[in-house]
Amino acid sequence: MNNLLDILNKTVNYLEKKNIRNARIMGERIFSETLNMERIMLYANFERVMTPEEMEIIRNKLNSVIQDNGVQDYDASQPSGEIESIMDGSRNSTLKTLIDKSIVYLERNNVPEAKLITEIIFSHVLNIDRMLLFTKYKAEIENEKIDKIRNYIQKIGKDKIPLQYLLNEQEFYGRNFYVSKGVLIPRQDTEVLVEEAVKILKREKIESPKILDMGTGSGIIGITVALEIPDSKVMGTDISEKALEISEKNREILNVENIKFFKSDLFEQIEYKKFNMIISNPPYISDNEIGVMSEDTLLHEPREALFADNNGLFFYYEISRKGMDYLQDNGYLLFEIGYRQGKAVKEIMEKAGFTNVNIVKDMQNTDRVIIGQKQMENNKKN
Repeated sequence: MNNLLDILNKTVNYLEKKNIRNARIMGERIFSETLNMERIMLYANFERVMTPEEMEIIRNKLNSVIQDNGVQDYDASQPSGEIESIMDGSRNSTLKTLIDKSIVYLERNNVPEAKLITEIIFSHVLNIDRMLLFTKYKAEIENEKIDKIRNYIQKIGKDKIPLQYLLNEQEFYGRNFYVSKGVLIPRQDTEVLVEEAVKILKREKIESPKILDMGTGSGIIGITVALEIPDSKVMGTDISEKALEISEKNREILNVENIKFFKSDLFEQIEYKKFNMIISNPPYISDNEIGVMSEDTLLHEPREALFADNNGLFFYYEISRKGMDYLQDNGYLLFEIGYRQGKAVKEIMEKAGFTNVNIVKDMQNTDRVIIGQKQMENNKKN
């Protein structure tokens, strides 16, 4: 079957065999122009069947590119040149020169925060604090380290691999966590969820609170709460074996004794029903929001950790509906939510029986966290 991704990959291979520079980018542009579709959306529509008319247009454009020997310039503002040419003559170059060339390469490949990413890579490879790189600007870099830096820069610029997966590290709540493909990369926005959970637990002064981190992923939420509330007992669950492997790795790295991880599809394997708090950052992106997602996220982060059915609300329904049975009286349910989901999730939680449902905004004044509480039995209305 002539699906979009198969034909695109064949086109790229063909261009590479013809020694066309930037074959992947060139192929994506041809398809983007032919289908009137943004380049990032080509991969979101990978199963789309190509029509004979579309195939003919693409074939003609390919012939034109080959005839021009691949030197035509579609748009000077678009990415051009491989990292080898960007860093051409890098041997014996100063640190400042290498940093500037790397930033240029990432910017030409439309990588956001190119300067920050470049500095992080150089800091990592050279084992120099990022804020002190400027003190070494005139230093020459060893060829071995230049090769390592080039490899990182190219994978980010060309292959759109997230920096966190390359370095296997992401900072969260002041601690470094291990991450790799197979788990969602922790976002700083999720710190708001942890802050609210910690605030409630400290305010309520519950002795040895029992906490369930549902859909734990890399374990960053459960582990952080466990460390911030040392007398707590935390259970982290996930359906993904890969996620559990990584969360366990983080538990060992950070030496956290008051958390355990279990495999469970939502509440299926959970027998304990007296939690003081359930906290979750579930998949909440709907399919119609795929156009606002970054290319590196769509290509490399696990889809099952991002997208949810029912306009992104599936897990809010399921966890809210069943969560009542797993919370003690006065227990709390906390979710991270999408920026347009506050009202809908509030209604879901209230219909499930939660009271005192409140929405918390992040630093950008965007709805980020929602909190609800289970009433005591003798306070419920008949």
